[in-house]
Amino acid sequence: MEKKTDNNQTGGLTKLYGGLPMTWPVVILYAIGAAVVTALFLIIPVFKGTSFARMGETFEAWIFFAVIIMANCKKPLESALKVFVFFLISQPLIYLFQVPFSWMGWKLFGYYFYWFLLTLATFPMAFVGWYINKKNWLSALIFLPMVCFLAFTAVGAFRDAFSAFPKYLLTGIFCCAQILIYGFVFFPKVRRD
Repeated sequence: MEKKTDNNQTGGLTKLYGGLPMTWPVVILYAIGAAVVTALFLIIPVFKGTSFARMGETFEAWIFFAVIIMANCKKPLESALKVFVFFLISQPLIYLFQVPFSWMGWKLFGYYFYWFLLTLATFPMAFVGWYINKKNWLSALIFLPMVCFLAFTAVGAFRDAFSAFPKYLLTGIFCCAQILIYGFVFFPKVRRD
């Protein structure tokens, strides 16, 4: 009976992190959707210098997207391939969608090289990252660098928010929320103790 209550409390999170059908069409649509939203945040002037525009500049949102894919794959190789394709589609599309609105035009793609190198790195990272689904000490070791990165980003964002409120306040909250959610979803034994 207690287990049923636990599932009710985490129902939405359990579905998001392990209950979604992560088929190839879903991954492709997910990549296109993420690219469209990111490009809009980068193109629309009101978002300049905000937490929303950071989606096209930094990693915290992309960690969120990648973890959803990894958690919904059945095997490590599937995770690696799908996360890699997600980034291979989404990142160049972000630049492509911005070209007509940027004074740089096609030269904007000069910034893509950095993201392409990161895209190549997603294959091994998502292969290893799939093991978060084991929900054990190995999951904790895999999460440790990501949690450190998110915590470091949150501290920087809160520092910026403190000096120029509310700049990057949402970034700090988003990073902290990710850390809490991942701990809650992927470390159920810790949650029960």
